[in-house]
Amino acid sequence: MNLAKHIEARLRFAVAIFIMATAETCLRAQVVELSGGTSTLYQSQGGTVTVHGKGYSAAAGAGMINGQFYSGAQFVKSTERASFILGTDTIPFDLPTDVFEGGHYLTAVGLGMRTKVDSAGVYTFVGETSTNFNSPFFAGTKAETPAAILFATGKVAPQWTASTRIIISPLVTIIHSFAYDSEDGVKFAISGGVGSGQLYLASSLAITHPLYDLKAAYIESGGKFRRANVAVPLTAEPDRDNVLLTIRPAKWMSLSAGRQNYLTPVYQSPNNVRSSVNQASGNLEVAGFGLSAMIFQSTYNNTGNVATAYSAGRAIGSRVHAQATYLTSKSDNSQKTDSLITNLQETLTPRWSISQMVNTSDGHNTFGFGGSFLSNFATLSADYQTYYVPARIDAPFEEALIVNAQIHLFGRLTLNGGTFVGPDGRLLYTTEAEGTVSREVGATSGALEHHVIGGMVIRGRVLDSSGQPVMGAALLIDQLPVYTDSRGYFYVRERKPHEHPLTVLVDQFLGGGLYRVVSAPSEVKSNTSDQAETVILVERITSARR
Repeated sequence: MNLAKHIEARLRFAVAIFIMATAETCLRAQVVELSGGTSTLYQSQGGTVTVHGKGYSAAAGAGMINGQFYSGAQFVKSTERASFILGTDTIPFDLPTDVFEGGHYLTAVGLGMRTKVDSAGVYTFVGETSTNFNSPFFAGTKAETPAAILFATGKVAPQWTASTRIIISPLVTIIHSFAYDSEDGVKFAISGGVGSGQLYLASSLAITHPLYDLKAAYIESGGKFRRANVAVPLTAEPDRDNVLLTIRPAKWMSLSAGRQNYLTPVYQSPNNVRSSVNQASGNLEVAGFGLSAMIFQSTYNNTGNVATAYSAGRAIGSRVHAQATYLTSKSDNSQKTDSLITNLQETLTPRWSISQMVNTSDGHNTFGFGGSFLSNFATLSADYQTYYVPARIDAPFEEALIVNAQIHLFGRLTLNGGTFVGPDGRLLYTTEAEGTVSREVGATSGALEHHVIGGMVIRGRVLDSSGQPVMGAALLIDQLPVYTDSRGYFYVRERKPHEHPLTVLVDQFLGGGLYRVVSAPSEVKSNTSDQAETVILVERITSARR
């Protein structure tokens, strides 16, 4: 048995013994969560059992991914000064120079600790980095490479923050960063070092102003750069020059233009593929009409495409909204294509709405119908949406029926499901069921909510760049996976106020698609329920929804 397999066997044995040793405590636990589902996006089926007790949580999950069986387990013990992790851990790996996207992370199996030294947050871990077999229903892992990890972040001056990210493994990662925040809308950051043995240098500038927003970054890295030497998750990295400028010269007008370059890793290969997207758009509100125009010029794997989208919409009375969208596309290797899509939406009652769609393309008409229903028991919606898929050069626009459903059954059982367009343009689905069972231990009737669940709450909402709620957004609050409801909200309760690291898992949204984080705090803190909520902004980057 080689060293890596020996370490993996020892770690798995330690996890099993530790969880068995706490079995009695778990049996007396007061909150048990059960969840499971199936998804064609992740090619997975499985589930997880999570137990919450006083000062600890334990989780075990298993299922099938691409026909193979995987499993994972974790035990977390929290004290006033630190959190101790045994088993599988998801480790956030964002840098302050990530102004265009976030959600970077890696998975490891072993022993870890999160604590604070003076005012600095410190994370240490020893074990093995792991391939994360992508499933929103359970943590499927496969320990691969021995590693020691040290992440630290702290203030060095009132407006300056320093951070370091170190992974000692056969391919070393050492990246140091400094960030400046003027607190009046100007942020500047630099990062530098090596990632998986490859040079990495980055600088960024972000300015928020009532009249304009500016994001700019320049990244220089080796052609095989990766933040960590893991096969999965594979996350596209910004590369070279990246800029996005949005101008709002008037309340009824906004203009934006930008360029972005990416290094996209190739699965089971050390190589990356370079791609780029140039875009420009304008939005107007004139005489009750909403007008917009967008142009994309993308290059992927040495093949280019130019696509445009024009849209006009207007409210007719208080219940009807009409909209028309004209799309064109021309790639290097195909003829130009165009489509005209008209849509009519009508609100029948506060709970019911319907929609009708006509798509005219190449002289052929396609008709579609949709609608939505909202109640305490169920939230249902079905409507046609148009997506821009840069990786599909010859025909990047995809018209698809998007269905989302959330049903609350007896007790605390909730069913979630939806369809979406995958990165390759295929229509896929995800379904999930989750439920909670509570037990009273040594408490009188009526004391469960206060003594078991706790009076402190972490409350927040995930919105897209147009201000619409994102259902099924995947978040990691410390070690607790959380998904947003149909209105984009998430809630976590605990006994005492604590700060927890927050990671937005952009590649595990139940609604599918490819997102980037526009704005999200690195930490969230629980408070009394009347405190302001945390707002997280994300942007879908594979769609041109109209």
